[in-house]
Amino acid sequence: MKNKLPNMSDTICAICTPPGIGSIAVIRLSGVDSHKITKIVFQPHSQSESFIDRKATFGNILRANKVIDQCLCIFFYSPGSLTGEDVVEIQTHGGPIVPNLVLKSLTDNGARIAEPGEFTYRSFINGKIDLLKAEAISSLIKSHSESAAKCSIDQLSGSLTKKLNKLRDLVIFLLAQFEAMVDFPEENIPEPTKKAILSDFNLSIQHSESILNTYESGRLYMEGLQVLIMGQPNVGKSTLMNRMLDEDRSIVSNIPGTTRDILDADIFIDGVRCNFFDTAGLRDSKDPIENIGIKKAFSKIDASDLILLLLDKDSDYDYLNRIIKDVPRGKILHLINKSDLMKEDNKWGIIEQLEDKGLKYIEISAKKGKNLDLIRKKILEIKNMDTKVDFEEGVLTTERQVEHLKKGLKNLKNGKQLFIEDKPIEIITIEIREYLNRIGEITGETTNEEVYDALFSKFCIGK
Repeated sequence: MKNKLPNMSDTICAICTPPGIGSIAVIRLSGVDSHKITKIVFQPHSQSESFIDRKATFGNILRANKVIDQCLCIFFYSPGSLTGEDVVEIQTHGGPIVPNLVLKSLTDNGARIAEPGEFTYRSFINGKIDLLKAEAISSLIKSHSESAAKCSIDQLSGSLTKKLNKLRDLVIFLLAQFEAMVDFPEENIPEPTKKAILSDFNLSIQHSESILNTYESGRLYMEGLQVLIMGQPNVGKSTLMNRMLDEDRSIVSNIPGTTRDILDADIFIDGVRCNFFDTAGLRDSKDPIENIGIKKAFSKIDASDLILLLLDKDSDYDYLNRIIKDVPRGKILHLINKSDLMKEDNKWGIIEQLEDKGLKYIEISAKKGKNLDLIRKKILEIKNMDTKVDFEEGVLTTERQVEHLKKGLKNLKNGKQLFIEDKPIEIITIEIREYLNRIGEITGETTNEEVYDALFSKFCIGK
């Protein structure tokens, strides 16, 4: 939204369906005058059956008293609507002309065009959804994989909200115990009570950390795996990329340094989105353009979830090891390419080097397609995505959620330490209240206009 606080008294309208040629288009209105405006521009064929809550009415849509289309009109009365306000949905024929003529007719009679995300914003403000559900709607619309859509749908059911509410209730009970002590400051806290309070602190911290640990799975399923293909020139990186994609995306040649920029493309493995990156061959080069590509490859290492390190009999593992020495072993999958050229009685030196270091590897042939299915299986296995995540239990899916919970957890741990040190109760309760505020920031119960503006502006107009 352009404005942090849009005028909630306005009646807004927008086309909800994608632009272009289609059989139907849906135009939505929301606001106090939505029914009044619709009755001006819509002429039902049967007066006896018109304007009934949640019942489709057939009729003509007008502009300047001229029929511009035949359509269906559905009225939703407040508060039982998408936004909690009076809402109307008009279903017209699709295409670029008719829906926009309907929109002009609505604005001619007092409605205004909605800002991006304003319908969802009104749903949130009117208590129809919380901030977590709003984020789930945004994520569902942008989903690129079955797993991401499944995660968003389960978030829409309120699974994470329920989990956070249980945690909040536990901490509120903890706070209540301290508030009771404030009323009787002269009394010493009995030892059993101290143990019980410390137990409540530990339980709250444990549950918070458990929820925090769900983010890695949530992020990977929502955004997909970032898989980096690395290796020295002519080791077969571009061939592997093309075979994994089953299309010729990367240029393949015997000339070292052919790939100079990073090429990326998506594939889906068992419904999980995997974004593959083909990088420039790693070597000491005097070519400034090639060196830019090599630097780009280095820069992608930290942001990647997995590195496919492609090797052949001529690979210089000592050189490569200097590059990846700080990368966790669990983030690297070693692949021995061109294994179809290996003789059974002649083990390559690169394999002996890996075995001496206790490193596992897969022998493949990108050219022949050998063991590519094993690579796909291993990618999911390494990231623990071969086991299904129960999204119905609730998982964190955004950095915003993580940051608030991390800060709240720090407050909770501070409160626990202050309690152990017998610090004044008033100071302890400040930390506990700050934790509860952080939970409120996640669900949207605590007002933060900048967060709302940033979130809802990412929606399309009409949502």
